[in-house]
Amino acid sequence: MILSGHEIVARELVRNLEDATTQQQPCGIDLTLRQISSWTSAAELDLDNTHRRAAACEPIPYAADNTIKLRPGSYLVDFNEAISVPLDCMASIYPRSSLWRSGVSVSAGVVDAGYSGALGALLEVKNPHGVVLHKRARLAQVIFEELGKAVRGYDGVYQGSRSSAGRDGVGYERPSVNSASAVE
Repeated sequence: MILSGHEIVARELVRNLEDATTQQQPCGIDLTLRQISSWTSAAELDLDNTHRRAAACEPIPYAADNTIKLRPGSYLVDFNEAISVPLDCMASIYPRSSLWRSGVSVSAGVVDAGYSGALGALLEVKNPHGVVLHKRARLAQVIFEELGKAVRGYDGVYQGSRSSAGRDGVGYERPSVNSASAVE
């Protein structure tokens, strides 16, 4: 079963909402733009994370009018909102329709049960004329689906992160708490 936007807000599964009334949707919560970054190095991935290294990135500054103009290409987007996924749910992030109608897409992976922390996604500008994004623009929607039963939950390196840049990227801070305490 998919949780309604009202239930997500009532259960406080998404935090740091900019405007709960505007962001609450029938099937989820809109996610708003905090920061756009571009990559400055390659990443390294392997099977057992022995060699895992996130790509370094650098934030793109806002113009004086609180906008960012992006040319065609790929970017890392950080959302203002943070998330706490219960052990009996998972979450997914989808682009808002106004984004893809403008030649821009958002891609993200599954948000595992038990994850608590920052949200981010890959933003791809495919419109040959680019896009202008205003600070706090609604870009994506997060939805929650209930699982058949509670699971052990996420206990990885990104638990409790404050940035989607990754453990080696700019702005990553992992709190010095037991990850189990960060899970509802």
